[in-house]
Amino acid sequence: MVNFKKMLKSGVAGLTAATMAAGMAAMLPGNDNAEIASVKAASTATVDLSKTYQYIRGFGGMNHPEWQSYNGGGDMKDSEIQTAFGNGANQLGLTILRIFVSDDKNAWKNAVPTAQKAQKLGATVFATPWNPPASMRHGGGKQPTSGLYVLNDGAEGSYAKHLNDYVKYIESQGINLYSVSVQNEPDYSQEWTYWSPDRTTNFIANYGQAVKSGTKALLMSPESFQYGYEGSGHGKMYYKKIIQNSKAMANCDLFGTHFYGTQRSGMDYPTVENSGKEIWMTEVYVPNSNANSANNWPEAIQVAENIHNGLVVGNMSAYVWWYIRRSYSLLTEDGKPSKRGYMMAQYSKWVRPGYRRTEVTEQPQNNVLVSAYKGDSNKVVIVAVNKGSSEVNQAFSISGQTLTNVDRYRTTGQENLAATLGMATSGGGFNAQLPANSVSTFVCTISGDHGTKSDGSSAAYVPEPLKPDANGYYYHDTFENGTGNWEARGSVKTEASGRTPYEGTEALVISERTASWNGIQKTLDATTFKAGEKFAFSACVNFLDADVDTEDFSLTLQYKDSSGTAKYANIDTKTCTKEHYVQLYNAEYQIPADAASDIALVIESVNETMNFYVDEVIVAKAGTAINGPAEQAPVTTVVTTEATTAATTTEAPVTTVAETTTAVTTTVTEPAPQNTKGDADNNGSVNTADIVALIQHLVGKTDISGDGFKNADMNSDNKLSVIDLIMLKNALS
Repeated sequence: MVNFKKMLKSGVAGLTAATMAAGMAAMLPGNDNAEIASVKAASTATVDLSKTYQYIRGFGGMNHPEWQSYNGGGDMKDSEIQTAFGNGANQLGLTILRIFVSDDKNAWKNAVPTAQKAQKLGATVFATPWNPPASMRHGGGKQPTSGLYVLNDGAEGSYAKHLNDYVKYIESQGINLYSVSVQNEPDYSQEWTYWSPDRTTNFIANYGQAVKSGTKALLMSPESFQYGYEGSGHGKMYYKKIIQNSKAMANCDLFGTHFYGTQRSGMDYPTVENSGKEIWMTEVYVPNSNANSANNWPEAIQVAENIHNGLVVGNMSAYVWWYIRRSYSLLTEDGKPSKRGYMMAQYSKWVRPGYRRTEVTEQPQNNVLVSAYKGDSNKVVIVAVNKGSSEVNQAFSISGQTLTNVDRYRTTGQENLAATLGMATSGGGFNAQLPANSVSTFVCTISGDHGTKSDGSSAAYVPEPLKPDANGYYYHDTFENGTGNWEARGSVKTEASGRTPYEGTEALVISERTASWNGIQKTLDATTFKAGEKFAFSACVNFLDADVDTEDFSLTLQYKDSSGTAKYANIDTKTCTKEHYVQLYNAEYQIPADAASDIALVIESVNETMNFYVDEVIVAKAGTAINGPAEQAPVTTVVTTEATTAATTTEAPVTTVAETTTAVTTTVTEPAPQNTKGDADNNGSVNTADIVALIQHLVGKTDISGDGFKNADMNSDNKLSVIDLIMLKNALS
């Protein structure tokens, strides 16, 4: 963002009046107040460590020496880098640096010095382009939604090489560039380059790999100006288009967005949150960019509130400010931390990369916002924002734990990160006064008999793992009394339905799907389900209303590796015939060795988007036999028949048969009626011999007829085809 006040005066003419009003209103102080439900009485803010949410990548800001030099600032000084990225006294503890991808490769060197120094202090570095080189662009409509520039038609390959060359240059300077994005604010582009949602999606799908080729960097989506806006060419449409395009989705490693004009309610977007990829808030300033406003109090409280909403409502993994040093920023022009900077420090100094947001009572009383985070040590960090004009007393509790120490760090109008060490605790709880217009960070130490690390320090806190029941089940979801903690994956609706349960009276129906990957997911207990461990997984799936007779469904393990990259591994895939349940089942599935976090079970279709039903989902000890709608073994019965011998005489045109009958007892093996599907050779069992028989029929070597024909007709369309062969192979896999 640059010259935003100028843009508001001249650029908003290209927006609708409704958009302008919404965006401006959202930037006014206190706008979010009406959106947060009123809490009538104080309640305990209870932390539940068994429920965790997004991975926290960190907090940071932008260094842009080219543009900052216009204001007499230039690049950051060494002392300013230390103040911003160091984590000592009166330092902000930032862990992310955003840098500029210049359209002039001769200027790429300008980003290097600060990036190198910040990285030495532990910062993650990522980059954003504003424009393609002059040779690849032409003039746009010079409006917010038409751009100062537009990429030339057919220049996508050249632009991908430009980004790839930049990444390789930065890496050659010893900087481990985490990611590069496609474009800064393509939806508010009066002073840079415009891209439509369709064009950015197609670029990622067709050229995303070229951008990353030969580098370690990830590809970030375009960073939209206003995440909360859902117009056809704005905000969330950029992410929706990517998610709906499987190739673009595969090439896009994380989503980036800006919060300008985004109200609290607009930060929640399940379609992106359930995509399995991190979301970064990569640029904002709040509540304004007024000159010398960085220390205005209590106005600065709105920074902490915006961070809270981004993390808790938006599930953001990163929160990144605009310029790190500016008269309205984290550091003022003299390089000193500002009140706005201390607001971010209340999070960044103690909620470190690798922490996870965990469940807590978010609004225990009026004007109080609480969030909580769990690290890899026995530390729990709680951040409480009191944006009200009165001091309040607040009770906190960490469920099921015993506290050995609580240290508080607080910023008020008179204090900056003021420490109160060794606060009084009782069991797993403590009380604290929250002054009016204040932010308090509580660093809590949990006790527990967890042994020690190799260096002699306290070992990491590890909750008790799940214990299987008498059947060997860790989870058994019947959906008779709710969703069993299964969540929507993508923008779908989930609810119990009694229309076609496999067992009992209810199944879970997944509806309003717009893509095949839109399904359901369930986070697995991190202390139980670990890399290298084996488990049995089973789920029963069915569909009723669709234009196809069969569809493939998959049971998938979704997880993140140690770098935070989302990965997917197939547990089982089966073909489901309409109106008939199929069991997705793997009795000995081993969790991949690189599964580091966010391990979840996913159920989805492979091709279609019809409604589907799920019932009897079971996760059990490895080797557990789990019954389902699978084919049963042939049934052996003893029957009495009449053996017939016949003497035939023929006298045209009449044939007569003289019969003599004797009683004969015969043992007959006959398949149960539901097990005949696939029995192409009609011998009472289904195996690879039936695949061979069907192949020979299809190539004309033999002929399948009668009951064998009916059995081999897997999709019941009264003909034998390659589709039946595929279905038979899947049934036997």
